[in-house]
Amino acid sequence: MSLRPITPLLLAMLLALALTACAVQPRYNPYQSPPPPSDDSGPVAELRRQATAALQQQAFAQAIELLQRAIRIEPRDPYSWHYLAETYHRSGDPARCLEMVARAQSYSAASRSLQTANQRLRARCEAAAGG
Repeated sequence: MSLRPITPLLLAMLLALALTACAVQPRYNPYQSPPPPSDDSGPVAELRRQATAALQQQAFAQAIELLQRAIRIEPRDPYSWHYLAETYHRSGDPARCLEMVARAQSYSAASRSLQTANQRLRARCEAAAGG
């Protein structure tokens, strides 16, 4: 049995593996929601970014505090409400998650993708709450 026919196949597989390893991975978003608009800037956006970093480290209390500050600045920001709901879900508080996701949904009329993310989050919170 000759190794010659196997060699091109093996080389092709190794090349495919190497190219896959070089692929750019999307930035980690601990919130299972669409990102805010690309022109998102200002103090609320910065607080959301800080909350995202805190959630990546599972610093739930810090993330909650940052998002509550963002909401005090901009009470109708649907992303801050959604991120707060997600943080409560991840921290194991499905009841608070459901309260926050209802608020997020009430302010998300302009974003179909955020409305969908709110519905998915609500379903996860209801399942976690046993309902």
